[in-house]
Amino acid sequence: MLVPLDHDGSLIRHPHRYPNPDEIVWEEAKPFRAFLVLQDTTTAQGYGKYVTWRELHGVRRWPMDTEPAFAAIKHLLIDHGVIVADQPPLWTFTKSPARGGEAYGIKLVRRRFLEQEGDDTTPTTTEENR
Repeated sequence: MLVPLDHDGSLIRHPHRYPNPDEIVWEEAKPFRAFLVLQDTTTAQGYGKYVTWRELHGVRRWPMDTEPAFAAIKHLLIDHGVIVADQPPLWTFTKSPARGGEAYGIKLVRRRFLEQEGDDTTPTTTEENR
């Protein structure tokens, strides 16, 4: 999937509404790690509600639909809008239908507990464990 970015590297939510479509840079969507700060909430009629995150030490911004935002808030420790963690969380890009085009955003990549601990093996039961 290709995602639209502006000259600062910020994700463009609605490229079909962007004032200068020739300036949009389309790049391959690769998951990324970053500490983000909750910057703004936007409400609109219907399904146009979303939040905007920005880099903790940078200028890039990423929109996020409310459903993934609720999941991120539920699974992260956030203090005064800043994500608190020992390492940056992993984020990936989303694309959904929108009035007149597509809406782009990000979401938190949640991992299973064993994957978080660096152990990707699945526990097995044996006769001794029963």
